[in-house]
Amino acid sequence: MSTASTSKGLKLQIRDNLAGEYADVYTPEALTAITHMAQFNDEQKRLMSERTQRRAERIKARRPIAFLDPDSEIKGTGIRVQDARDGKFVGAVIPHDLERQWLQGTGPAAKPNSPVKANLRNVAYALLSGADGWMFDGEDALGQITTMSLDNQRSLKLAIARDPQFLEVAESVSKEMNAWAKDFFGREIISDWRTQLDFTTKIFRARGLHLDDRHIRVNGKSLSASIVDMCLYAVNNYNALQEAGSSIVLYLPKMQTAEEAGFWNKLLTALETYLGLEIGTIKCYVLVEQLEQTFQLMEIRAALGVHFVGFNTGRWDYINSVSDANSWDADFVNPNIESIVMTYGYMRNYEDRVRRAVNTPDINGNYALWQGGMEPNIPVGSKEGVASSMKKAKAGAEREQREGASGKWIAHWKMAHIIRPVWE
Repeated sequence: MSTASTSKGLKLQIRDNLAGEYADVYTPEALTAITHMAQFNDEQKRLMSERTQRRAERIKARRPIAFLDPDSEIKGTGIRVQDARDGKFVGAVIPHDLERQWLQGTGPAAKPNSPVKANLRNVAYALLSGADGWMFDGEDALGQITTMSLDNQRSLKLAIARDPQFLEVAESVSKEMNAWAKDFFGREIISDWRTQLDFTTKIFRARGLHLDDRHIRVNGKSLSASIVDMCLYAVNNYNALQEAGSSIVLYLPKMQTAEEAGFWNKLLTALETYLGLEIGTIKCYVLVEQLEQTFQLMEIRAALGVHFVGFNTGRWDYINSVSDANSWDADFVNPNIESIVMTYGYMRNYEDRVRRAVNTPDINGNYALWQGGMEPNIPVGSKEGVASSMKKAKAGAEREQREGASGKWIAHWKMAHIIRPVWE
């Protein structure tokens, strides 16, 4: 364990010899920022303790989740619940590079226990894919596999800085992608790989408030993974992103309440202030993965204020949260998860609430985005199997477009040019 930084009586300790092995990620600037932001660590622990207690009390009392009292305030924000529902708050203006997000790809910028160039291939495929945005995933399991969370940050830093290592990999990957496209489409999909690298908006998904970082402790205590992730990504990349005219964009996962959204807003504002950035520079999407969230969507928008740009409707996490939230009710039965498609009863209600929330204007008439769920199909397998899965993929995209989504997620770069015509 090495001591990395001290500030305001806070001392960071980094596990083993990682401070040296990942000195390009654990930069002095990033570590100083993490130490500064560690002042919010106790509040994160309190919120997660209260989350667990709230769930236990609901189960014990056999009480379903309910809406907030409209005359109450969103805890920690000073915002009246009814004002949030009425759009009486200042939200964000959607930045130029998020105005069109028909397709967002998802996937990490690293592979387990892999060398730098192998990890950079993940980023190259993403940024050459033709997707409008790519959410580089730093969430959950990724952060618990050896040093994969740090490899993820390293890859993103090298790619965003246009490091020669990354450019070499990108040129090679572009040829592989064109070879596949010529066989599949009968044409190339990348005409100028250097220009193509600038097409896709880079987005980072930090780990949620429920997780602690496995590599860093503060004063001997576990440190919020959310604080670590947002600091490493923003501090190491904000200059390069701004010089390229790109936004700093995060996805925030596993949120459950507007109070937690308000805490995220506090973190974002504090980091922006520390870095000398205008408040609202960092934008965020919120993944709607919890049943409790759907009872507080406008409140979450209001609590995040000028940082919030949109919601995302996933599927699997939300379905599991419905089962968890109703675990006290012996009469509640979830069918097999494969049967719970987005047109299934409570999933339609879920989408409808998100649609209404993003289509409610704020006090300045600004709306928000709705990024649709994941398209899991990819073009691999037999000719018949590919044809069948691509038919399902296109039908799913058409359905989400009809429902009013701003775009959808894809699980693989090969899907970008297959699904794009639906949105064009």
